Amino acid sequence: MAVATASIQRGTVVLVRLPRDKARPAVVVHSDLLSELSYATVLPIASELRSDISLRIDVTPTTENGLRAPSRVMADWPQTVRFSDIGEVIGRLDLATMRAITRQIAVVLGIGAGTGRRPRRS
Repeated sequence: MAVATASIQRGTVVLVRLPRDKARPAVVVHSDLLSELSYATVLPIASELRSDISLRIDVTPTTENGLRAPSRVMADWPQTVRFSDIGEVIGRLDLATMRAITRQIAVVLGIGAGTGRRPRRS
């Protein structure tokens, strides 16, 4: 299932099998500055469009992203996987979608605007 690490860059859509999950597409979200590492951080992509989870980013299938059905990037479920567990590259997400993903990841990790936390008083 391994793929050449040189082809794995931020925004690349790959196939991956996550622990206790089926094989599915995922988008690479780690910085390209980390390309020398033996692993990547990805966000799984689901074609089951659940309306009860607001942290997911809608993606329309295109020839560029390689998706076959309307999908949602699961910004609420970041995963770090070894390159040896990443399958083939199927596409690449556009810049606007990657910007939306970056904003949503910051919210999920509590480091961006909209985290819902109030500053503590000393």
